[in-house]
This record gives sequence, C-alpha cells and structure tokens, in this order.
Amino acid sequence: MPEGTVVRSSTGEYLQIFRPTYAQLIPNLPRQAQVIYPKDVGTIVMWGDIHPGARVVEVGVGPGATAIAILRAIGPAGTLTTYELREEFAAMARNNVTRFHGPAPQWTIKLRDAYEGFDETDVDRMVVDLSEPWRVVPHAARALRPGGVFAGFTPTVLQMKQLVDELRAGPFAAIEALESLQRGWHVKDRSVRPEHRMVAHSGFLVFARRLAATPHDAAPGA
Repeated sequence: MPEGTVVRSSTGEYLQIFRPTYAQLIPNLPRQAQVIYPKDVGTIVMWGDIHPGARVVEVGVGPGATAIAILRAIGPAGTLTTYELREEFAAMARNNVTRFHGPAPQWTIKLRDAYEGFDETDVDRMVVDLSEPWRVVPHAARALRPGGVFAGFTPTVLQMKQLVDELRAGPFAAIEALESLQRGWHVKDRSVRPEHRMVAHSGFLVFARRLAATPHDAAPGA
C-alpha cells in the first residue's frame, strides 16, 4: 500500500497510512536480545564516521537494528560483515533486515566467536556490542586499517572503563567515551516544558582511532 493512502476504519474514521521511520520502528522491532536505541545508533553512525562504501565489521547482531542503520549508511558499494555466536539471534536479524530493510547482498553473517579473532583485514570501521568488548581490542587492532574507527557500546561504567583502558594500552588514540540522552518537550498552547519522562542512560559509547605503525614500533634489528 503506497504511503499516504487514506483508508476508512470500521468506525467511520479516516486514517492515513505511513511507513514507520527508523526511530519509530526500532523500539518495536521483533527481538530476543536487547536493541540499541536509535539515539545511540545515530551517534555510532556519526561519531563512527560510517560512510558510503565503507568496509565495516559488526560484532554482535542483536535483532539487526544496528545492521539496518549500517547498511543504510554504507550503501551498495560498502560491505558489512557481522560476527554472531548465537544462531537464533542471527536468524532473527536476517528476518528483520529482509523485512524492514530489504535485500542486502553486501551483508554477511558469520556464526563465529569474535573473541577468537576476525578473518578480515584493512577494515574501515568496527562496531562492537558485547559483554566483554575489551577482549576484542587486540583482534580489532589487527583487523582495522590505520586510521580506522573502533566504536564500542557497553551498558555499565565498569565495562566502559575496562574497554577504554584496553584501547589505551593498544595501538589506538583519540579515544572518546560518551553517552547520548534524549529529552522530549511538551508543546501545547501556552504550555511549553520538558516532558516528565526521558530516554536517559541506555549505554556508554566508546570511539577510538587505529594508529599506524611507526619506526619506533619495529623490533630491534628489523
């Protein structure tokens, strides 16, 4: 049914049909795992500089919400490879992407444990949503190209701190840790005020750039 189609309900009311936006769809996406909220996905795409044609590795597929955003950002010229350990999560994500995004020939899911490493090298961007993301950092260092961006999502302060410490110990710099808060406003007649409820803390976002090797990094006598 085309967007904007007007239909009449059984009670005689006229309704206009629109396709939901990404922000409206994601909180209602069929899922077995927790979804990353649109406010955080938007920050990941922008701060992570995920652009058309980028080669991206995603770690942890969830219900496929982040994959949809990445696929929209990289376009048909980019590639997305997702590592997911649980087959049931991968199956649901595939179904959600097919249903709500459409064909995605540039997307591959690998049923693999990302803590054991990646096949890919010279990757532009990496997005990690795992309970122990610091364990992925050494593998990310080998997979990302110099200047590539690491983006991690983690819900607690202790997880965020351990991830930042591991990034600082490795070949990463320009490390940023932040969170995104969303507060709506009530606007009606002369009543203009913040809403009583808001989408506050949902997770911490950590971004870092992969450093290139320098002569100082070479082994003695190399």
